[in-house]
Amino acid sequence: MMRGLPVTFILFVFLLLSVIQNSESETRKSGDYIIYMGAASSDKSTGNDHHVEVLSTMLKRSGKTPMHRYKHGFSGFATHLSEDEARLMAEQPGVVSVFPDQMLPLHTTRSWDFLVQESYQRETYFTEMNSQPELDVAVGDTIIGFIDSGIWPESESFNDMHMRPVPDRWKGICMRGKKTEPDAFRCNSFLNRKLIGARYYNSSFLLDPDYETPRDFLGHGTHVASIAAGRIISDASYYGLAGGIMRGGSPTSRIAMYRACSLLGCRGSSILAAFDDAIADGVDIISISMGLFIDNLLEDPLSIGSFHAVERGITVVCSAGNLGPSSQSVVNAAPWMITVGASTIDRGFESNILLGGIENIRLIKGAGINIANIDRTQSYPIIHARSAKKIGANEEAARNCAGNTMNITIVEGKIVVCDNDYGNQAIQWKSEEVKRLGGIGVVVVDDKTMDLSYIDPSFLVTIVKPVDGLKIISYIKSTRSRTGHELAPSIPSFSSRGPYFLTRSILKPDIAAPGVNILASWLIGDLNAAPQGKEPPLVNIESGTSMSCPHVSGIAARLKSENPSWSPAAIRSAIMTTAVQMTNTGSHITTETGDKATPYDFGSGQVTIFGPSSPGLVYETNQIDYLNFLCYVGFTSVQIRKISNHIPQGFACPEKSNNRDISNINYPSISVSSFNGEERRRVIRTVTNVASRLIGDEDTVYNVSIDAPKGLRVRVIPTSLHFKKIGDALSYQVIFSSSTSTLKEDAFGSITWSNGICRVRSPFVVTSKADI
Repeated sequence: MMRGLPVTFILFVFLLLSVIQNSESETRKSGDYIIYMGAASSDKSTGNDHHVEVLSTMLKRSGKTPMHRYKHGFSGFATHLSEDEARLMAEQPGVVSVFPDQMLPLHTTRSWDFLVQESYQRETYFTEMNSQPELDVAVGDTIIGFIDSGIWPESESFNDMHMRPVPDRWKGICMRGKKTEPDAFRCNSFLNRKLIGARYYNSSFLLDPDYETPRDFLGHGTHVASIAAGRIISDASYYGLAGGIMRGGSPTSRIAMYRACSLLGCRGSSILAAFDDAIADGVDIISISMGLFIDNLLEDPLSIGSFHAVERGITVVCSAGNLGPSSQSVVNAAPWMITVGASTIDRGFESNILLGGIENIRLIKGAGINIANIDRTQSYPIIHARSAKKIGANEEAARNCAGNTMNITIVEGKIVVCDNDYGNQAIQWKSEEVKRLGGIGVVVVDDKTMDLSYIDPSFLVTIVKPVDGLKIISYIKSTRSRTGHELAPSIPSFSSRGPYFLTRSILKPDIAAPGVNILASWLIGDLNAAPQGKEPPLVNIESGTSMSCPHVSGIAARLKSENPSWSPAAIRSAIMTTAVQMTNTGSHITTETGDKATPYDFGSGQVTIFGPSSPGLVYETNQIDYLNFLCYVGFTSVQIRKISNHIPQGFACPEKSNNRDISNINYPSISVSSFNGEERRRVIRTVTNVASRLIGDEDTVYNVSIDAPKGLRVRVIPTSLHFKKIGDALSYQVIFSSSTSTLKEDAFGSITWSNGICRVRSPFVVTSKADI
C-alpha cells in the first residue's frame, strides 16, 4: 500500500496514528471534519487519490471510519477528528484544506405563465417569430440533479408517462433505503423515465434509520424539483386558491435527487458526497437551494463541489440566500455558479377588509391566504393589540402581539391589529397567540412582507400597509381570499443583496427569478401542512430564494437541451444578458420599499423564458478566468495546482495581482471597486457570436449603447463589432473615468450590444469602496 510514497508522508501517517491513539483532546474537543485534497487524479494509483486511500485506511485501523469518501469529481473524505488531529491533517502536503463539517440551512403554477407573458411583452423580433407559446417546447433529455431534502416519487409532477427511455449516458442509481420495505421508495417505473435517480446521505449527527431513504420528509426537495422539472398538471390549486395549470420550467427534463438534508439542516460532508456522485452519474444541471456565509472558498462545500462540477461541463445554479435586505448578504457568489435572487410575480392573494358603519363603508385591500371558516356576513369588533396589553407587560411586545402580553378577556371574539417589527416568520406566532386567546383574526401592519407561506390559512390573517393600518378604526367584514394581478416583478425584502462580501469586484447576485408565494408539489399525506379541518394538500405555497433557484435551473435545462454543446458559462451568459429590468406596466423594477432596484438587488434583472434561447452573443468565462480568480483572492499557484487537474501547461498566478483584477475575468456583468476618479480604469471583455442561422445573421454587426449615471464617464472601444461567422470571438474595452476624485455613492449603469435583432445587455457597478 505504501510503496513509492515519500518518507515524509509515511512519517506523517505514523504521527497521525500516534495523535489519534493518545490525544487527550479527543474526548474534550472533537467533531466531524472535511479533508479536501483537491482534484481527483486521472491515474488512480498515484497522486491525491492514493494519499486519500492511505489516510482513510490508517483512520479505519484506529477506529476512525470515514463517513464519506470523495473520489469522482475531487479527492478527500469526511471523518470524526479531534482539533489536534485536524491541525495535523491540514499540515500534510497533499491536503488543500481541513474544515469543520457545518450544517447549511435550506433557503426556504402561475410563475411560469407570468414569465412567458413577460417574455412575449419584451422579447426581440427573433423570439416572437421563432418561439412557440407552449412552454413544453424542449424535448431533450437534460438531467437536473437536485441536492436537497429528498423527493416524493408518487407526486403527479414526477409522472413518467409517455417519456422516452432514459439516456444511455446516465450512470446513476435509485436507492431504496435500508430499514424500509423494499417497495417503500422507488423511482417512477422499472424504466425510471422521469425520476431516474435517487440517493441519500447520512452523517454521524443523523443516525435515525427512518432517514435511510431518499424520500422527502420536509417537502422542500419535492417543491423545488417540481418547479424546475415538474410535469404539466391541470386544475392544480391550494384549497381552491391560485387555481390553474401547474408545471415546471423544463417538463421533459429528467430528475435525479440527492438527499443531503434532514430536519436539522444540510451537512457539508453530505453535500460534497452528493456533488461527487452527481458528477459521476452524468447530470447536466445541479440545482441547490441552500448556502452558508463563509470567508474562505476552500472551506465552503458548495464552492468546492460546484467548481469541480463546472470543470466537467455541469451548470450549477444556487440560491442567493434569504438574508436581505441587508447589504453584502448574498451567498453562493463564486463566479463559476449562477447565483439567483428572488422576485415577485403578478399574482397576489387578497384578503380584503370592509370598514365602517352603514353610512361610511370603506374597502381596504389586504394580502393573505385565507380559507378561514368564519361567517362572512358577520361583523366583528376590532382592536389594536396595544389596548389589550396586560398590566406589567412590555408595550412594544404587546403591540407586536407577542406571547403572554395580551389580556384574554379583551382579545376574545375580536380581530386584533398587530404591528410587525420582527419579520415574516413572526406573523405565524402572532396569529397563534391571538387564536390561543380566542381572537377571530389578525390584521398585521407591515409594508415589507410579501411572503405569505408562513401564515396558517385556516385562521384569518390579513396584511395591510401602514397607511391603511391607520384607517382601520371600526368594524371588519371578512371576504374570502382570491387572486388578483399586481405590479410585478419587485424584489422582496428577504432576498439577499450584493455586493459579495469577499470581493466587490464581481457583481452578485447574477439574476432574479420568481420566489414569492410559489405553488408547487408537496408531500402526499403531510398532516403538518394541512390547515385545521382540511385534508393534506398535494401542493403547497412557499417563498424564498429556494424557489427562485429552480426557476433558473429549469431554464438552464431547456437551454442545454436546445444547445448541447453550450458551456455552463454560455448558459449563464444567455440567461443574464437577456434579463429585463422593467415591470409588467413598463416601470422600473423596485424593491420592497418602492425604491428603484439596482444590480445589487437583482443582478442583471428578471429572468425571461425565451430570451436566453437567442442571446446573439455570449461571454465565455473559461477555466483560466476561474483559476485567475483564485489567484486574485489570494490563493497560490501551488494551492491551485492541487485544486484543479485542468490547468494549462505553464500556468502561474499573474505577478503583483490583487482582487481589483477580478474585474477583468470575462464575466457577463462588470464590477469595479476601489475606483479613484483621478485615474482611468480599463476593463476588457470578449463576446462570442452564437446567433442562429435561421434568420441569416451569421455575418452580423453589433453596435454599442451606454447607459451611464451622472458623474461617471464610460467609453467603449470599439463601438462596433463585426462577426463574420458563428463562433467568432471579438474583444472590447470599457474605460471608466470621472471628473471627481471619488464617487459619493455607488454608480450603476449598463452596456448593451445590438444588431437590431438581439440585445446583449451587461450591467455594471463602479464604487470607490474597497474590499475589507
